[in-house]
Amino acid sequence: MLREIGIKNFILIEDLRVELDKGLNVLTGETGAGKTIVFDALGLLLGDRFKSEQVRQGAEKSSVNGTFETPRQREFQKWWNEHDFEASDEILIRREGYPDGRSKAYLNDQPVTLGTLQELGEFLVDVHGQNEHQNVLKPSVQQALLDRFANLEAKVTSVEPLYRTWKDLKEKLSEGQLSEQERAQRIDVYRFQLEEIEKARVKAGEEETLTARLPELKNAEKLRSLANTAYGLLYQEEGAALEKLGQAAKAFESLKQLAPSVEPLLNEVLESKSRLEESALALQHMAEKWEADPMALEELISRQDLLSRLKKKYGETLEAVIAHGVHLRAELDRLENTATYRQELEKACEEAFAVLERTCQALSQKRKEAAKDLGAAVKKELGDLGLKQAVFRCQVNALADPSTTGMDQIIFEWAPNPGEGIQTLAAIASGGEMSRVMLALKTVLAQADAVPTLIFDEIDAGIGGVTAQAVGKKLRKLARHHQILCVSHLPQIASCAAAHFQVSKRVSKARTFAVVTRLDSAERVNELARLLGSQLTPTSVQHAKELLTQNQ
Repeated sequence: MLREIGIKNFILIEDLRVELDKGLNVLTGETGAGKTIVFDALGLLLGDRFKSEQVRQGAEKSSVNGTFETPRQREFQKWWNEHDFEASDEILIRREGYPDGRSKAYLNDQPVTLGTLQELGEFLVDVHGQNEHQNVLKPSVQQALLDRFANLEAKVTSVEPLYRTWKDLKEKLSEGQLSEQERAQRIDVYRFQLEEIEKARVKAGEEETLTARLPELKNAEKLRSLANTAYGLLYQEEGAALEKLGQAAKAFESLKQLAPSVEPLLNEVLESKSRLEESALALQHMAEKWEADPMALEELISRQDLLSRLKKKYGETLEAVIAHGVHLRAELDRLENTATYRQELEKACEEAFAVLERTCQALSQKRKEAAKDLGAAVKKELGDLGLKQAVFRCQVNALADPSTTGMDQIIFEWAPNPGEGIQTLAAIASGGEMSRVMLALKTVLAQADAVPTLIFDEIDAGIGGVTAQAVGKKLRKLARHHQILCVSHLPQIASCAAAHFQVSKRVSKARTFAVVTRLDSAERVNELARLLGSQLTPTSVQHAKELLTQNQ
């Protein structure tokens, strides 16, 4: 849930901090007072793009920060760990915006991208507004709602890899339908390329060996001369290092007779002499190999040129060239044995489709069972919202071809009044009816929906009276499972809130300020009286008190 939001120099807000209740939070105020500014600021925390005009005039920057309680669901924990964020009981999101349009985003004081905030926002807040009114009319969104209600997301996810396997095999079958001329041409090209690769006998890591060998062949005479000189100084010449070291060892032997404590030093000298002898002999063997060989040098350079040409044609590395050769061999086998290969491919494609079809049919059966329960549950909620005669139905229609989500098209249908034919949800004309259908869906999905905070921006569009009272009570019921933030113009809804905030405008020193105030009991009565459309009279105040008593 959203514990607190702080806003500075954002549009009409100079400095504001609001602590929110865990239940139903309602914002009210005069038209144009700036109620949606708070939601606009919250949108920035969820990854919306910052606009330069959102910086309060005259300010160097605007800032918005929000403190959220860390969600506990498994999907969030997986996402959080994949992004290597440190474990924390709360999440602090901060946005900064500047007059030139630049903006910065921080998550627990770490810079992050807007994409990261958008992904995180899906775990934190579900915004229900005008856009969602339109989105829920799409069959894909209706399918997602049904799957979420029935807890079928995992089964839907299992369909995609099966679909991809079948689709790939189907595409290979289509690609394999070549004319005899095209097949012959490809065979010729593949044979030539494969022969070129196989003739070269390419080995992985060969380039490194050649690169290391080249300096030795280029400088063989110089290397041999230097090695012989070093060998002579170590071993062969009069007064060589090993001769001197042998003399030193004899002196240490004499010292040992008089001072046994020098024995460790004698052992070190003898060990050094032995190692130096090994080094001298190894150098001698290397010198014997370093012999000028123009033919070997030419062959090495030619080999490097050949490998370079192969890489330009068949891959950036020798490993890629080798892999291309393996691919060519497989393609040649397929083209030269087209009939056999096609039979095997057709069989594999049929088997893949059979597995996909069985999985989709099992998913369809689950959806059909859940669709009845969803329709009945939504119908009940609509009855509580003043649409007792309405019929709501979740239709599961079979598709001819599978997709990554199954073989169904989900369509929400309803009849708002007795005697009217059933129609799709998209045919709803009334904003009030649409708001109630959306609220009914949200209430039914509340138990399955893991998102902790719900925002209702236009829930009271086109309703009033008894219906408004029903909507308010439904929101309060929904708030048992979710934190809710709601902008409303209706006293019936505002009276159901656990926390009531008033948004107002004030003018000071020729500047306009938007102010958000959490109302106490007396202030709340006055605001409800205003929302009732009356002046503060004993009657309107009494009516407001009755609303509060009735809805608390």
